[in-house]
Amino acid sequence: MERIQNNASFGITGNALHTWGMLFAALGIVGKSILQNRLLMVGQVSPQTLLLAMQESGSTMFIATLALVLQALETCAVPIFAFLLVEGYRHTSGFQKYILRVLGAAVVSEVPYNLAMSGRLLDFSTRNPVFGLVLGLILLYLYDRFGEKGAKNILLKVLITVAALVWPMMLNIAYGSCTVLIVAVLWAFRGKPNFRSVAGASASMLCCLYSMFFLASPMGFLAVHFYNGEKGAENRAVNYLAYPLILLAAGIAGLLLA
Repeated sequence: MERIQNNASFGITGNALHTWGMLFAALGIVGKSILQNRLLMVGQVSPQTLLLAMQESGSTMFIATLALVLQALETCAVPIFAFLLVEGYRHTSGFQKYILRVLGAAVVSEVPYNLAMSGRLLDFSTRNPVFGLVLGLILLYLYDRFGEKGAKNILLKVLITVAALVWPMMLNIAYGSCTVLIVAVLWAFRGKPNFRSVAGASASMLCCLYSMFFLASPMGFLAVHFYNGEKGAENRAVNYLAYPLILLAAGIAGLLLA
């Protein structure tokens, strides 16, 4: 019995996995909000001007390279949070409370996300990535709703999946379609842990069609691979408020640098 308990405690808990995901997300926020938008002025100066500055200044070239690396590392957070969402759905005792918490985090994150990404409180050109997790939860609920075998339910699941992949594009949710895709694949392989990470990593690579930065995203499954099935010590308020607070800090820093 002691040996089983020791094996169960080896690896990464769900809370530690969440911390890794937030670390990758924070790196991406710094890369886009501070380095790209404020220091490099991406979107405010012409590509020719930026290219000339990179050719003339080694520090500008370094900042631009670092910004690209951080943006690639940010994509590692997508499979981590997709995995945690599937695990959370599988073990939650109350779906309504769970989705309301995730939806609340998405709503609370929207203004800080706008501030960090565009320097404006209101920006309807894009939505923060947490809304992708909300759609992922709805997808999982509908999978369960039509869980019985049969041609009709299989067809419904296919149509639901396609709709779930299209809606993030229509709503301009950052990484939304990729999040939904990875959630769907992880759910399909939920009972096959030996194949789960491989299938999820393959789905992450498919997301390169959305953005080449997703070439780095399979590294997120390195952390998922060591998940030990334990929830670990959790502070729910910290977990749900960490992302909007990081966004808010980046947004304020960006205003100070402007």
